[in-house]
Amino acid sequence: MEGGIRTSDNCKQSEPNRPLVSVITVVLNGEKYLEQTIQSVLSQSYDNIEYIIIDGQSKDKTLEIIKKYESKIDYWSSEKDGGIYYAMNKGIAHANGDIIGILNADDFYSQDTILNVVNTFLNTDADVFHGDIIFLNDKQETRMQPDIHKMMQQPSVFHPTCFVKKQVYSKIGDFNTEYKISADYDFLLRCLKSNFKFEYIPHVLTYFRPGGMSASCASNLEGYKIMQIHQTGFHKAVAWRALKCYIKTFIKKVINLKK
Repeated sequence: MEGGIRTSDNCKQSEPNRPLVSVITVVLNGEKYLEQTIQSVLSQSYDNIEYIIIDGQSKDKTLEIIKKYESKIDYWSSEKDGGIYYAMNKGIAHANGDIIGILNADDFYSQDTILNVVNTFLNTDADVFHGDIIFLNDKQETRMQPDIHKMMQQPSVFHPTCFVKKQVYSKIGDFNTEYKISADYDFLLRCLKSNFKFEYIPHVLTYFRPGGMSASCASNLEGYKIMQIHQTGFHKAVAWRALKCYIKTFIKKVINLKK
């Protein structure tokens, strides 16, 4: 099942000094926050945006929400897929923009996010654009700045804030679907190792709700594998962190069983 403006052959294009920016949202049963995510894209102060939503055949009201905004969404599809990174790759294959951003279905952009990205795109020769992130947790907001110099130790450039030139994907490939949690970290490490230029934008670009698999012990384990493959030199520290996480989780389960 698919829909959107493009299914009527109405395709947006880049214009002089107005590059087309593709934003991709992947979702599965995301009715809780999806509408806020969509509205944050549609209300951007920059308007040459191609919005793509890839749904993994949700069982809740996700599809209803997508159809509510169908006249403003360039392309959407709903079908069973192989997971979050498979869906992201599918969205990238449908993207026509000069720059591509990926916005999760429970996150949202600041109103001027894409305008700030486009202005930087027009005035630099960078390939990957990124900025500050606000973590939303327990009604608290924590602003964090990236530190590209720590990327070999941890994902210190925040993928939810990243916008990447489409030609980067053409040169080094998209997300490795062998990874289920941290393929975005692997992708950014590949960008760094391929000498693509990162440009920091000193603004809050994305509001992010942490949780799910990215906050699990398995995330540390997958991070260990990625660091080992990329020979970052810090994979052993992450392995210890994963082990401690699993031990802590086991102890909690034992305590709960005794109650």
